[in-house]
Amino acid sequence: MKQAHFLWILPIGLLSSCASTQICTRPLTQSEPEAKVLVAASQKAHGSADFAKINDLSVHYEGKWAAIGPRFQPVLVDSKFRGSSEEKLILGPRIIAQSHQGRGGIKQVLREPDQIAVTYNGTLSKDAETNAAAALVADAYALFLLGPFYFQHSDTVFAINGVSVVDHALCDDVLAVLRPGLGMAKEDRVVLSIDRSCKLLRRVRLTLNGLESTRGAEVDVTFRDFKKISGVLWPTDFDERVRSPFKLHAHHWNLRSLEINRGLSIRDLKLSQWSAKAAQPTSALIP
Repeated sequence: MKQAHFLWILPIGLLSSCASTQICTRPLTQSEPEAKVLVAASQKAHGSADFAKINDLSVHYEGKWAAIGPRFQPVLVDSKFRGSSEEKLILGPRIIAQSHQGRGGIKQVLREPDQIAVTYNGTLSKDAETNAAAALVADAYALFLLGPFYFQHSDTVFAINGVSVVDHALCDDVLAVLRPGLGMAKEDRVVLSIDRSCKLLRRVRLTLNGLESTRGAEVDVTFRDFKKISGVLWPTDFDERVRSPFKLHAHHWNLRSLEINRGLSIRDLKLSQWSAKAAQPTSALIP
């Protein structure tokens, strides 16, 4: 497992009153133009013209949990089922379908706007916390994969948030306020660390307000390695750390395969009944 690099914040107070080692909580109702320009530049660097042509994505992940991660948040982590996963995203309506596989069997998730449904080995979950955790995970993993494109909603508010260094790269930080937030949260806040030289998104740090047990917690995910597919630069290596209320390594995973525009619709993604088009394994990335 790769070791995460130490994150440090340069004390440049002139950039924003939000610059801090923790995510800013001050009220924000309007975007700062400079912040919007930075996000747009990152979208362009990742291939916004080609991303606009994408209707749906099919991806396959493989990963490994750190020893303490499952004990910190067992419902959210759900490590008995969340080993490898096949995931489908329909971008316009933001529909996410996941099929996780682990030593406990198969967990399937269907995340639609304002709705979540989860099955374990074909049995529908009726547990509110389990379902809320699945909604949070589905939304967060869409954010990690889509990077700067996740923040194309017109109601996202952006503000300059200082600078940081990620894996020796100087980054300009932008605070994004999401309303609604991830999962069932009314609001979440995400700090985007955008490489000053090439404008790639190097790291995101986010709140986890979608669960009662994680409110006040913060995690970050560092993107190490990108691959251009169909004109878009996709992150392929993800390293997650808990940053608050304490610091520890949580999860490392890789994007093993990705396909674009199978022509999927919601009809293909019924729980435990994916269509043949959706169920076909995602083809491997070229090394």
